[in-house]
Amino acid sequence: MVNNNYDSKNIYFNNLSKSWDTTAGNNEARIKKLTEVLSWMHIKKGDTVLDAGCGTGILFPIIEDYIGSTGRLIAIDASSGMIEVAQSKYKHCNNITYIAAPLETIVMPLQSVNLIICFSVFPHIEDKLLALKKCHDLLADDGALYIFHLSDTKSLNEFHSHLHAPVSKDFMPYKDELEQLLLDAGFVMKHYIDEPELNFIHAVLQ
Repeated sequence: MVNNNYDSKNIYFNNLSKSWDTTAGNNEARIKKLTEVLSWMHIKKGDTVLDAGCGTGILFPIIEDYIGSTGRLIAIDASSGMIEVAQSKYKHCNNITYIAAPLETIVMPLQSVNLIICFSVFPHIEDKLLALKKCHDLLADDGALYIFHLSDTKSLNEFHSHLHAPVSKDFMPYKDELEQLLLDAGFVMKHYIDEPELNFIHAVLQ
């Protein structure tokens, strides 16, 4: 069963959804950095990409440029408010499927996804091992999982801890703990970066 902490967090993120792009600082400089990070991923035309914790869709235009009209984007967020804003912003895109639910709970065909991207969401996932196992089941044999933030782990965790909000205890695991979680879920960590303004993980199936 998924932790009921999602109830309070969803209310929190739903309340922020309409102003999220401003709150998160989704400006030109941020989009430029995100574009650079996604260029490291092996996204191909026609791929099915799962954007887990998609928020208001900051990554959508970048992903769409890679997958083209023959690709498919699956946008997942536990916050229905975030999904509603994303749908409104990208109603011109006919290859996006929206799911308002925690990653741990989604039901999709096995091995139906080429890439899974978790940008600025992993700390907020209640059952991280279950979510990673779900990712493992959804990925095709040659698929890849990418988890990243535009912050180093220490700074990110300190930021969350100082918020007077339901996310104040949402922490990103450090390398050793995360690597063990990935192994337990059937992944191998291929790349790990943790430096100022970037925490980046690339994992593949064992």
